[in-house]
Amino acid sequence: MRRLLIAIPVLFGVTVFSFFIVNLAPGNPVEMFISPDATQADIELKKEALGLNDPIYVQYLRWMQNLLQGDFGYSFSTYAPVGEMVASRVLPTLLLMGTALLIAYIVAIPIGVLSATRQYSWLDYLTTGFSFMGISIPNFFLGLGLIYIFSVQLNLLPTGGMNTLGGDGSFGDTLKHLLLPAFVLATGIAGSMVRYVRSSMLEILGQDYLRTARSKGLREFLVVNKHAFRNALIPIITVIGMDIPLLIGGAVVTEQIFQWPGLGQLTIQSIGSRDYPTLMAINFIAAITVLLSNLLADILYSVADPRIKYN
Repeated sequence: MRRLLIAIPVLFGVTVFSFFIVNLAPGNPVEMFISPDATQADIELKKEALGLNDPIYVQYLRWMQNLLQGDFGYSFSTYAPVGEMVASRVLPTLLLMGTALLIAYIVAIPIGVLSATRQYSWLDYLTTGFSFMGISIPNFFLGLGLIYIFSVQLNLLPTGGMNTLGGDGSFGDTLKHLLLPAFVLATGIAGSMVRYVRSSMLEILGQDYLRTARSKGLREFLVVNKHAFRNALIPIITVIGMDIPLLIGGAVVTEQIFQWPGLGQLTIQSIGSRDYPTLMAINFIAAITVLLSNLLADILYSVADPRIKYN
């Protein structure tokens, strides 16, 4: 409960900071509607209609009042309700991020454990090298490279989108479109996770209680996976909570490269059209997601270690 009470002022601070940064950016939404025959009076009339002539604090208070009523306002570029626009993009982004997380953790956690148990072996050096590559390669470069190899040269996977135009929208078709962007988004997360899992496991493997477990005749598999890994989970869970903001940022670039119809692509479009209400709605949802991921990490601490009590 205390954590939730702390989250409320944090969320309020995020909205204030985001609103002022978005509205103080160079340019004006009205510039997107200016035609060659538009007069200054037409421009001022448009600004007045959008409420842009009011002081920025008045605009924020009006936006906050609407938000408390569950209203994100209307898009400056399409005039559609922002809530409906964002809602239609949430599921594709959740699908992409969830698949990327699943791929990253399924690959990274076993590799990190194996690397720690084979410290200073050729396997350890190999996995460490690949983890650094995963962290270092930018999403846009990896995405374009994979499109060139698997789509242009080998013609195995589509270049972008969520479904084939004119297709049946089947699960198999969606999966084919999902593979490349999910892999790109998972690469950096997996590379970071391998390092953290390896480091956490190395710290635990040298503990006295593991030597005692081995001396009692327990198999190495049980020693590593039951006793060592469970005690190494606390720092790993912390990293999982930190991965969500990285995923949100990575999704913006990845969705744009693969034309994935999610919140990331909508963010780029809204920046280009200076669509302030849509940008604020996306920032607000991202802030809630990050806060919830941190809350979930706190809950998982008590699951991993019964000695930790969550109040």
